[in-house]
Amino acid sequence: MRRECLRTLFQQIPNSFAAAGVVTVYICATQAPFQPWRKIVGWLAVQLVTQVFRLWLVARHRRIPADDDGSKLEHAARLNTLYMLIAGLVWGSTAFLFMDIHQPITVALTLCGLYGISGGSVPGNAYNPSGLYAFVGAIFGLVMLRFLLIGQYAYDVLGLASIGYSAILFGFCRVQNRELKEGFAIRFENRRLLAELEVEKTEAQEARGRAEKANLAKSQLLAAASHDLRQPLHALSLFSGSLQSLALDDEAKDVAARIQSNVSAMEKLFNGLLDISRLEAGVVQNHREPVSCQDLFDRLAGYFDPVAEQQGLDLRFRDTDLWVDSDAALTEQICVNLVTNALRYTRTGGILVAARRRGGRVSIEVADTGIGIAHADQARIFDEFVQIGNPERDRSKGLGLGLAIAQRMAAILGGAIEIASVEGRGSRFSFSLPGAAPAETPKAAVAPDLMQGLRLLLVDDDAMVREGACLLLRQWGVEAAAAADLVTAERLISEGARYDICLADYRLPGEANGLEVIVRLSARRDSPLAFCLVTGDMGAEVLAAADAAGVPIIHKPLHPARLRALLNHLASGHRAHQAVA
Repeated sequence: MRRECLRTLFQQIPNSFAAAGVVTVYICATQAPFQPWRKIVGWLAVQLVTQVFRLWLVARHRRIPADDDGSKLEHAARLNTLYMLIAGLVWGSTAFLFMDIHQPITVALTLCGLYGISGGSVPGNAYNPSGLYAFVGAIFGLVMLRFLLIGQYAYDVLGLASIGYSAILFGFCRVQNRELKEGFAIRFENRRLLAELEVEKTEAQEARGRAEKANLAKSQLLAAASHDLRQPLHALSLFSGSLQSLALDDEAKDVAARIQSNVSAMEKLFNGLLDISRLEAGVVQNHREPVSCQDLFDRLAGYFDPVAEQQGLDLRFRDTDLWVDSDAALTEQICVNLVTNALRYTRTGGILVAARRRGGRVSIEVADTGIGIAHADQARIFDEFVQIGNPERDRSKGLGLGLAIAQRMAAILGGAIEIASVEGRGSRFSFSLPGAAPAETPKAAVAPDLMQGLRLLLVDDDAMVREGACLLLRQWGVEAAAAADLVTAERLISEGARYDICLADYRLPGEANGLEVIVRLSARRDSPLAFCLVTGDMGAEVLAAADAAGVPIIHKPLHPARLRALLNHLASGHRAHQAVA
C-alpha cells in the first residue's frame, strides 16, 4: 500500500503545476501595484527554480522500475518532502516580501494566496502526509513569525488563526490518507480474491476435467464389465428357462426355481443400472397422450396386491376419474418405483395411492405408514445407491436405484418428485402432471403366439449363449440358426436360408459390431425382415447410436418371458408387413 501511495503521489504532481502557476500569477498580479517590480521578479525567479527541481523529481521517478522493492520510491518520497519544505519557505517568504502593514490590503491579498495554495495541496499530498506537513508548516510558520515581529494584538490573533488553519489542514490530510489506504487495501484485497478465484476456477476446471475423465472411464468400465458379466448370465437365463420347461421331479423343479430366482435378482441390478444409463444417454422418449389414472391404478393393483397381502399390509388405490397428459410407460414406471419403495419400508399399517386435482394439474401421491425419513436424509434418497436403514446392503431391500430412476423420469415429464416425511410416522411421495380430458380406450385383444414356424438368425460370439438360445427357441417351435460373426451370418443367408428375424449381439469379434452387422445385413436383397440389437453394454454411446439408427435394442440377460414377448412383437410386425404386401 505504501508503494502504491507513492506511485500515485508522483502521478498527481503534474496536476499541481497548474495550481501553483495560477496562484503564482495571482500573487504577482495583486502585488504589482504595491511592490517594486524587481522584488516580484526575484521572487518569481526563485519560484521557477523550485518548479524545475520538481520537474527533475518527476523525471527521476519515471525511471524507477515497476518491480522496485520500495527503496527507490522511498528515496524519491524523501526528496519530494525536501522540495515541499523548500516550496513552503518560498511561499512563506511572501509574508516578509509583500505584506506591508501600512497597506493592509497587501496582507489580505497575500493571505488569500497562501490559504489557497496550502488548502489545494491537501488532496495531492494526502498520499504522503510528511510533504504536506513540511509545506504548510513552513508557510504558516513564517506567517506567524512575521505577525509576531509586527507586535500588534490583531496580527497576533491573525497569526494564531493561520496556525489553527494549518492544523485543520493536517487533520484533513490524515483522514484522507487513512481513507486512501483503506481504498488501496480494498483494491488489493479484491485483486487477491480475484487471483484466488482464478486459481479456484482453474482448479475447478481441472477437477471437472478429471471428473469427466473418471466418469468416462467409469462408463467404459461399467459397459465392458456389464457385457462380460451379462454374457454368462444371459446364457444361464436361457438354460434355466429350458430347464424349467422340461419334465422334472419336485426337487429338480425347486433347484431350477432357485436358479431362476438368483438370475432374476442379478437381472434387477443390471436393469437398474441400464435404466440410469438410458436416462443419462437421453434416449428415453416422452410420448405424451391422455392417460387414465384409474386404469393406471388398476394395473398397479394387479402388480402389488399379492405382495401387500403377503406382507400383511393394507394397500389401497383411491378410485378416480382423473386423466393426465403424460407418457403412459414413464408414469407407470414412476408409480411402480414409488409403490415398491413404500412396500419395502412399511412394516405395519398400509399404503394409499391417490390422484388429486391441483388447479390445472393432477398430483399422484403414494403415502405410507412406514419408517419415515429424517429431514437431513431427504435430499440424499434420490441419489444412486443411497439406502436409508440398509447399511448391510441386504439385496432383499433393493439396490438404492428406484427413487433415483423415478426422479429422472419425472424430470423428463417436466416435473419433480416431492417428499413429505416424519421419521417414525411415514412418508408421502408425490409428483404432478398436467390434467387431460378423458379419451376413448378400445379394449385390447389378446395377442396370439406367433412364434410357431418362425425362422430366426442369432449372431453372437459366445458359444454358450448360442447353444442355450437355440435349445430354448427350438422348444418354442422356432427354426433357429446361429452365427458367431458377420461372415458366418452372410454365408448362411447366401446359402439360400431366409430368416424372418435377426438378433445380433453388439460385441462381436473383428471390426464389425452388432449394429454394423444389422446395417450390412439389412442392405441385402435377401435380408431378414426384422432386426433387434442384443447387448450387455450400458454405455450411453451404444444407446444413442442404436436410437439414431432406428434399431430396437434389448439388454442382456434376457429372461425367457421377455425373449418370448420380444419375438412375438417382432413377429407381429413381420406378419403385418406380409399382410400389406
